[in-house]
Amino acid sequence: MPTWSQIDFSRFLASWAGQDCSCPRQLGGDDTNEPDTNLGLFLEDSDEIGAVTEEMDRLTMRIEKPGSNGVHLESKGSRIPLPWELLQPALRILRHCLLAPLNSQDAKDAASVAVRRLYARASHDLVPQAILATQSLIQLDKRTREAAKTAAAANSSSNANTPSKAKKPDVFFVSK
Repeated sequence: MPTWSQIDFSRFLASWAGQDCSCPRQLGGDDTNEPDTNLGLFLEDSDEIGAVTEEMDRLTMRIEKPGSNGVHLESKGSRIPLPWELLQPALRILRHCLLAPLNSQDAKDAASVAVRRLYARASHDLVPQAILATQSLIQLDKRTREAAKTAAAANSSSNANTPSKAKKPDVFFVSK
């Protein structure tokens, strides 16, 4: 799954979950290594993401336009339900975005924000399955970030005198 797609999916889930409240921050405690729950971390788009976003906006305007042979969509003030049948596969994708070792840090941060917002929404709606699943993902995210931080600290301070590149063995030619 490309990085821009992971970030876009995480942004969609964060908006599907609803408003930002203090519940995700309360679960995390006072950890300073947690990603900021503000979506501004991953809103800076690359050229490719910007082009896709502009195309989606253009298509949305075309659909919403009353005389364009499309359906006129009106925004209602109701909350979108979070059925477990849709939430479960979405959480599997978020788990991949959070824990896959080759994913970029932006994708991991976006997925972390989405999981925390989904946790807050599940807590407000009192959906036990969703609360347990999102809480587990938050704990896994915290542990992987702590493990990465300790691994980075161990690698940087392991031995400053050890060369980083293996030396080629010296070859001596002997003449007879």
